[in-house]
Amino acid sequence: MLLHLSIKNYAIIQSLEIDFKDGFSVLTGETGSGKSIILGALQLLMGQRADSKSILSSEKKCIIEGEFSIVNYDLKGFFETNDLDYEPKETLIRREISKAGKSRVFINDSPVTIGLLKNFTAHLIDIHSQHQTVLLNTSNFQLRLLDSLAQTTSSNHKDLLDTYQADFSKLKSLERELHSVLNDGEDSKSQLDYLSFLHQELEDANLVIDEKKILEDQLRLAENQEEVNQVLQKVHFVLDSNHSSIPVNNQLSDLVQDLHKISTYSNSYSDLAERLNSASLELTDISKESESLLSATADGTIDFELSSERLNLINQLEQKHRVLSFNDLLIKYEEIGASLSKYAQIESTLENLELSISKLKKDLLKQALILSANRATVRETIEQFIVLTLVDLGMKNGQFKVDLTKRSELNEWGTDDVNFMFSANKGIELQEMSKVASGGESSRLMLAIKALLAKYLALPCLVLDEIDTGVSGEIASKIAKILTEMSEETQLIVISHLPQVAAKAKTHYKVEKLDVSGKTQTNIRLLNDEQRLEELAKMLSGEKISEAALENAKALISNN
Repeated sequence: MLLHLSIKNYAIIQSLEIDFKDGFSVLTGETGSGKSIILGALQLLMGQRADSKSILSSEKKCIIEGEFSIVNYDLKGFFETNDLDYEPKETLIRREISKAGKSRVFINDSPVTIGLLKNFTAHLIDIHSQHQTVLLNTSNFQLRLLDSLAQTTSSNHKDLLDTYQADFSKLKSLERELHSVLNDGEDSKSQLDYLSFLHQELEDANLVIDEKKILEDQLRLAENQEEVNQVLQKVHFVLDSNHSSIPVNNQLSDLVQDLHKISTYSNSYSDLAERLNSASLELTDISKESESLLSATADGTIDFELSSERLNLINQLEQKHRVLSFNDLLIKYEEIGASLSKYAQIESTLENLELSISKLKKDLLKQALILSANRATVRETIEQFIVLTLVDLGMKNGQFKVDLTKRSELNEWGTDDVNFMFSANKGIELQEMSKVASGGESSRLMLAIKALLAKYLALPCLVLDEIDTGVSGEIASKIAKILTEMSEETQLIVISHLPQVAAKAKTHYKVEKLDVSGKTQTNIRLLNDEQRLEELAKMLSGEKISEAALENAKALISNN
């Protein structure tokens, strides 16, 4: 239950401290006194979006704090899972909002995210507002109601629904991926064909490492063949031919022999003979190699035309693939091969996606069947409770039915479509509630639903904002009776304009505007018996309290 609420620097509240009691509490006050501001602060504490415009003074932070007792609500696991200190008797939630609109949230002084705050406070407080009465007509709200009740009869229903919704989200992701692959299918096929062509073209070229350099060298030689032959012939002629009386090599051989003859006279002569002998052998080798090279070129081993065509092909391929070197062209060939492998896997990817989607749909359908069965088990309980409550609220001929139908396609809730069907009068066919329920009837229906939740879910705290709108007189008294019964199951905080409702409350607070140092501020105070009697009399007759109003107020309280 909510033990204490502290509001600082919010809207027209400079500082406000409220201690709440168990059971049935009522907040009353004139229109515009600030009841909705207090409710707004409580909603901020539950994770509602913050607005820097709601800060009273931009020089200070807005701070909302709530203290709760959660002893009997089995929430220890939540604290352990999220590594938070567990203080069941005094759990403290604090939210701070800066002038820039930035927000910080703490649970028992540990910082947490807004998402975690929303998840936690959903276990603590249920706030009904007039906006929620509109939500009553939506299918999602109605399904959530069924699921809340289904959890009371099937303990694993919530876990199953969480698993289903996680799997459904995965299904949608796989379907988006499949759609993307299918949309790219034609482009992928064209790309596959083009890459296949490029790869085959390079493969047919049969490129060899360093081939371009070899070809370029061969072509330069072929283009300068005559000059090469002349030089080689000259080398051989000078070194080894009989163009003079004695060839150079023969002369060198004679000189070596002569030096050997005098080598006994000095080591220097011997060294000179050895050096000249080495030079003679080297020149002999040069002569033979030049003759061999000359013979090779004369045999015509270089096919100029073929080599030229081959080099032109390589140059064209380099230009086509926009590479700067022959080695880059070889790398490009490998890259195209890798891309081909990737695109070739598209068919396999499609097949795997379709298999995964098919399997996941089967699993989801099985889960959806169990969810549907769980919901069906509580449908009759809901219908009976709502009808009996409507009778208590003066709608003796009220009819209510939970219409569950099957969808042809899965959605995030399974295969169920739900419609709350309603008729206020005897003999009138049941129709969708949104089409036939008036404002007052919608309020009573919502009250009946909240009474149902209070009975079966035992929330720590239930806050009702003007759920008695559009009713008066005897119906107001009946609403007050139901609220009293609800407060036996949960802490109930009600904002009301009806004296019949306020008189039934165990604790009565008055919200009012005060002028403090020339500024308007909202204040709330707990009324004692005398103040409460006066407040009820004002609610009955206005600011000018008559004796009759006082007597009526006394009568309302005595009937409590």
